[in-house]
Amino acid sequence: MVLLTRRGPVPWFAEDMTTQEQRSLPSPVVGGLGLLGLGIVLLGVGGFVRFHDNSGTGSDRWILPLGVLAALVAAGGVGVAFVSTQSRRWVGGALVLLDVVLVWQSASNSGFRFVWMADEGELILLEVAIGLIALLLLALSLQLPRPAASAGGLQWPARAALYLSGVVAAVIVGFFVGVRLYEAEYCGRPEGCDADDLTGLGWGVTGSLIALAVGVVVILVTEVVRRQQRKVGTPA
Repeated sequence: MVLLTRRGPVPWFAEDMTTQEQRSLPSPVVGGLGLLGLGIVLLGVGGFVRFHDNSGTGSDRWILPLGVLAALVAAGGVGVAFVSTQSRRWVGGALVLLDVVLVWQSASNSGFRFVWMADEGELILLEVAIGLIALLLLALSLQLPRPAASAGGLQWPARAALYLSGVVAAVIVGFFVGVRLYEAEYCGRPEGCDADDLTGLGWGVTGSLIALAVGVVVILVTEVVRRQQRKVGTPA
């Protein structure tokens, strides 16, 4: 969506409190925060979040359909946040606050659990995901109107947040792919894998390093192409 202003066309991620946004501002803010809050409530009702679980592994009495619904509702809240600059700021700020609470509880409360399937490492992944989404929303909220000749490009805060999110996601995926490849190659044998064997961890780290290297190359190529396009006057 492109808005027409006196300064020329402004893309949806670069508009800043236009007349149309001012009229519809409360709706995306309230909608985004409301859906985000509803998703958190559904996670609690579904048994995915517990504050007094001292079993050491997390409860196995969660209600998976409620968890799926919570994820969809929260994703909808993030989607609504992209409608306006102020909704991105509010929802991004709420996600930062939520991430701080999660880190605080996981560090200070031994009974705090978030378990999606059976791995407590999922709490760390959730914290990372929330932090990256919040960073992306807040960075996009810093987008300023630009001249029409360059209206199609993301400014550096948004690009940096997008690059960081992509690289972190790729590193995490690369780690799990490396571990799964090791398990498929060696743990399917009759003798299985030794629980104390750290070779699988090495495969995971190798997968992460490969993903990191590929991500850095993609970023460098993207920026070089973008600069070349700007030199010839083509929006990047």
